[in-house]
Amino acid sequence: MNEVVSENKLPTAKKKINMPRVTTAIIIVVAILLSIYYGAYGLSILFAVIVIFGGYELSKILDRPKSKIGSYVHIALAAAPMLFFRSGLASQDVYAIGVFVSCALMVYLIFNLWMKPIAYQQFKYIFTFLYWGLPFGLATYFLFHSHKDVQMMFFGIIILLWTSDTMAYFTGKAIGKNKLFPSVSPGKTREGSLGAGFFSVLVGIGFAYAIDDNITKWIVIAIIVWIIGTLGDLVESRIKRVQKVKDSGSILPGHGGFLDRFDSLVMVIPFLLLFDYFF
Repeated sequence: MNEVVSENKLPTAKKKINMPRVTTAIIIVVAILLSIYYGAYGLSILFAVIVIFGGYELSKILDRPKSKIGSYVHIALAAAPMLFFRSGLASQDVYAIGVFVSCALMVYLIFNLWMKPIAYQQFKYIFTFLYWGLPFGLATYFLFHSHKDVQMMFFGIIILLWTSDTMAYFTGKAIGKNKLFPSVSPGKTREGSLGAGFFSVLVGIGFAYAIDDNITKWIVIAIIVWIIGTLGDLVESRIKRVQKVKDSGSILPGHGGFLDRFDSLVMVIPFLLLFDYFF
């Protein structure tokens, strides 16, 4: 008599590891850590790379029809704030105004998630300049004018961003049931977001202890990174949905493009600079 094997006992094929994704992730981590190790100059080079490729990806998303000249314009406008704030022409007052302008734009983009979508194409060049270029320009000014330990600060911010993103994914996979914002990002859950916040705060406290810094400050930074970083991801997803684009690019195998990888960072930067300005 032949043995009948039930369907649920059949051996399942092992899921293959996505090597391009893993390799790309390792390269990104190493590049970021090396940039932090070399301080302001290393981080400014990292920002320049993000700005250039992000500007190019925005041209592909926003330009209709696409054109080479348009791509160059987007890249130039994205890079312009970095060049300006590094040139020595910007004063502390200009920097402060820039921080407030950048925060105001990000707040508008966040509230626009619940409003009628922006006609991004009509303001495509100024949008690239303000949304993608200005935050990294302001961060560059901060790198070379702050008396604080910028290496350790950005190291902590990057760790918190990774923690929030990673724990949102794993918590959502484990217990996620309620969608966070289904019309913009169907994969995100409220439980995943709360898990991201919980672990971000824990890591923030641990990091403060590790570097012997103010715990309250790093709790606030962790909360900013968690909330604003999540909203930054949603804002970028909204832009792609409005423009009917799935991924911002394919230059980072398995991770999409630079916009997809650094959308949280670009949103977080102005608010962290504002927090630093007052506290």
